[in-house]
Amino acid sequence: DRPTELAEAQKEGFVPQKEIVYNALLPYTDRLDPEADALLAEIKANLSRAVLLRELWPGTAFWCRKLFSFLKLYGRRFSKDDHILFVKLLYKLVTLPNLEPYMMQTYARLLIQLLKKKELLSRDDLQLPWRPLYDLYEKVVYSKTEHLGLIWFPNSVDHILKALVKSCRLYFPASSTQEMLDEWRPQLCVFDVVMQKAISNMELFLPTILPVKEHGQGFQLWFDELMNLWLSVQNQPSWEGHLVNLFARLANDNIGYVDWTPYISTIFTRILRSLNLPVGVSRMVAPRYLTNSYDPGHLVLWITALLGGPGNPAQKELTCLFNSIASFYHPSNHGRWQARLMRLLQRLPASVVRRVHRERHAAPCWITLVPESQRLTDEDLREFTQSLLGAALLAMYSKTGSTDAAYALQNLALLTPELILPPVLEKTYVAMETLTEPHTLTATLSCMIGMARSLVSANNNYPEGRAHVVPLLMGSLPGVDPNDFSKCMITFQFIATFTTLVPLVDCSSAPSDHPELTEIERDLCFASAEFEDFVLQFLDRYMCMFVVHIWFGPGLVLVWSWFRPGSELV
Repeated sequence: DRPTELAEAQKEGFVPQKEIVYNALLPYTDRLDPEADALLAEIKANLSRAVLLRELWPGTAFWCRKLFSFLKLYGRRFSKDDHILFVKLLYKLVTLPNLEPYMMQTYARLLIQLLKKKELLSRDDLQLPWRPLYDLYEKVVYSKTEHLGLIWFPNSVDHILKALVKSCRLYFPASSTQEMLDEWRPQLCVFDVVMQKAISNMELFLPTILPVKEHGQGFQLWFDELMNLWLSVQNQPSWEGHLVNLFARLANDNIGYVDWTPYISTIFTRILRSLNLPVGVSRMVAPRYLTNSYDPGHLVLWITALLGGPGNPAQKELTCLFNSIASFYHPSNHGRWQARLMRLLQRLPASVVRRVHRERHAAPCWITLVPESQRLTDEDLREFTQSLLGAALLAMYSKTGSTDAAYALQNLALLTPELILPPVLEKTYVAMETLTEPHTLTATLSCMIGMARSLVSANNNYPEGRAHVVPLLMGSLPGVDPNDFSKCMITFQFIATFTTLVPLVDCSSAPSDHPELTEIERDLCFASAEFEDFVLQFLDRYMCMFVVHIWFGPGLVLVWSWFRPGSELV
């Protein structure tokens, strides 16, 4: 009964870090709290006992797995003090010397899970030394004995260690930046291959999320030096991508606290060069395998962090960038550069949406907020949307598919629906009336599915979008065609999406009972009378296709169309 007694003793004044909110909806929710308290007390008692007895296997590993299961079932349902103690204990276990790789991976995964919600623990609550983790990373990643067969590391150990460093670097002490620079500055030689190792270590370990008062001990120690190094080297070195990733992370974590204005023109020039597009009269193409290609995920973070501010200079460069590469999004212009361009188009609006949520809707926490002068305004969002609109509309009919363009248009519609929805609706109506180009209908319906929520939402700048629901549903009915499977499936998905968001209820009598309705709401109520016709026509087409394919077989589709009731031959 010891775990139960401990749970009862700790129950008073207990404030959980972060619970799983969905557990409150379970039918046995009243029994979850006592079970979670008893299990947590049991885990703490036995885990500490196993560590004191130095029983790493199976005791410590077993109770670490129990704690991992506890996190999945109940979330972080423990106090902040327990959270800090768990993190410190797991950090000590991970960095134990001569620990077996399998056990090190087990502890590392649990520690990553404990540090996943960075808003729960601030730098004042937790400090982790960087040197033990660096020694472990150096020993595993740059092992001198693995190639000799004297030790074996799992294939995933590199990824797990990098994820662990990314989770822990937030809590490195303020003095760690100077210590890291003293360690790696002697290796910064452009004529030596050790430069690659030094820059990759800086990208991985240097902390960038710091309070404003600690910026002098953080990125200000190395920013000018590394930026001048990046500007001075023009021969596309292999370590350039790591340096760009570090700059992108710095810009994203310190929006408004780093002056990028002198470098904006060079940044976008380097970005354009990294896309490796065929340019010039002779259409010179870069080598097939390049080492200077920047990671699109970090590129979009960098571009997103540069937007905003007085004058918004980065937006002007972004507009010029997409104006120069817009022709490469044309369906007839296809090459090996297409995948990178589509990833850039897909991820950039999503990154801007995340920044807008961070600035306007995210819950306040200890991490430094974006200054008011640097936050994105509605006018900034409109300029951003207009710069990407042409490329997104061209990418709808790309040979690689319309999925990337649909994601981009979906996020752009969340930002400025009044600019995105009208041109896409126009293309959709034209595609529905054209019988000879089914691929255009498939592409436009795929994009409309992504923008469905923005179209039917009343809380945006395009309230007239709801009036298009009924015409779109009626116009999509010819897409239920058994002769074109892809068009039929996308039509079903389109109908399912809109009928999930909009209830099919006849509200045509509502204006007489509610005279306070607005003119738009009255028109929507009258338009809902057509739902019955839509349902009947949809069921008729569906049953016709069902009978043809299930009972008569796909080979008799033409015969059924000749002899169905109502045809001239009957």
